[in-house]
Amino acid sequence: MAAQALESIECSLQPLDLAFHPTKNILAAALVDGTVEFHDFTSRFTPPTALGYAQGSGAAKAAEDDDEDEDDTILSSIDVHTSEKPKYKMKSSTVQANAAPSCKAVLFDAYNNGQNLYTAGNGGTIACLDVDRASSYNTSDNSILWKEDNASPYGINILHQLPNTCPAGPLLVSGDDEGVIRLWDVRLCGGSNSTSSAIGQTKTGLDNLMQLPKGCVASFHENKDYISGFAVDTNGTTLLSSSADGTLSVIDLRKNSNSSNNNNGDKGKPGPLKSVVKSGPFHFIRKSDDQEDELLSLCLLKGGRKVVCGTQDGILSVWSWGTWGDISDRFPGHPQSIDALLKIDEDTILTGCSDGVVRIVQIHPDRLLGVLGDHDGFPVEKLKFSSEKKLVGSVSHDTSIRLWDASILTEEDIDEDDKGDSSMEDTEEASNNVAMGVAAAHRRNTYDSDGEWEDMDDSDDDSMSDDSDDSDDEMDTKRGKPSKFKTENEQFFQDL
Repeated sequence: MAAQALESIECSLQPLDLAFHPTKNILAAALVDGTVEFHDFTSRFTPPTALGYAQGSGAAKAAEDDDEDEDDTILSSIDVHTSEKPKYKMKSSTVQANAAPSCKAVLFDAYNNGQNLYTAGNGGTIACLDVDRASSYNTSDNSILWKEDNASPYGINILHQLPNTCPAGPLLVSGDDEGVIRLWDVRLCGGSNSTSSAIGQTKTGLDNLMQLPKGCVASFHENKDYISGFAVDTNGTTLLSSSADGTLSVIDLRKNSNSSNNNNGDKGKPGPLKSVVKSGPFHFIRKSDDQEDELLSLCLLKGGRKVVCGTQDGILSVWSWGTWGDISDRFPGHPQSIDALLKIDEDTILTGCSDGVVRIVQIHPDRLLGVLGDHDGFPVEKLKFSSEKKLVGSVSHDTSIRLWDASILTEEDIDEDDKGDSSMEDTEEASNNVAMGVAAAHRRNTYDSDGEWEDMDDSDDDSMSDDSDDSDDEMDTKRGKPSKFKTENEQFFQDL
């Protein structure tokens, strides 16, 4: 099973992240040089083959050339993070000197009809753009609404928005390159760059450690490596984060929950809060055991009962909700690291692997359903759905954003392919049985090569046949049946 590959979106430089607008046919791309590009992908819904041209034919290529000449997808390009200085921890002077600014994450505000776009860079900065102005060349220069220059002590790697069901509202969540997680009330961001003290008006030499940036309502630093993924339960009360340090972290999002840190809803004890943590109205529940493998992606399945993480070794690690110590299951099979996960439904996900293949995988029962497409051997770094899940976008280590037709991921298509996969599995099982039978026959032939073993087998066979006959007679007698039919003479003498 493979999806229809639509025409790619070509960016000016390598994109590190992408985001689809929730209502419009536009997408935002975070580029490696710190710029943000807006593209219109309306024309990508209809590939040349759908217009009646044969794939690879001259008419199809001519149609593609016409599209390139007449329909450039780029709408605007904005220098959002190009002037920032990257922030690293304990890096060599050579790395610092060669470091360049980049935009690492983009996210449309899903609860504001996509009117705002949030961006983050490796200089620890978060910015907010007005989408209507940013998506036009004429007004893009004045599209930045606000910018927090010191939003995080290190470069920010990922952005996530909490659902409306969260008791604290749709807060913005950021995760940086050194494991710092911060929650933001964007209504408080912008304006003055001043920070508010957490211990009062008196300033001391430790003030910088006790302050949070404007708009930041909570900060946690429980991880030792970059934050790779976020997920929230359906009630919006628990935030999960995966980290490259090999642990899964759990944060309680209920207001004023930090007054009862011992109530964690987990079978284990919560980890102690560190002195550098400013939990605000939330509290850190605990971390999982060290999996000794980098957790690179995160997804919730089975109605929130299962937590799935992609790892560096190509294994899907599965946790059961509420049992955060160690994994409950693991699904190996990917040849390289699983850098991206995208949820299709409660049982099925897309996996982006470092071998460049986007796979369709089912969890519990675990099986590979098919392949959506590939990036010609380049690692798949990000996977995103467009609005209404019509397209799947993916980015790799080139300048293209590849688009895939998501109609193949509908339930009917997957069910049909499941039947084919089941027959294939039956065939594989039959092949395994044949192989086992061949091995058993080989062992028997080895034993039969010795005459002594042959005689023993013959005697054993005779004795077994006699025993079986006797046992058959005994069974017939117990059932009240005669062992054999008697002749008339035998019946006559028996009567006498």
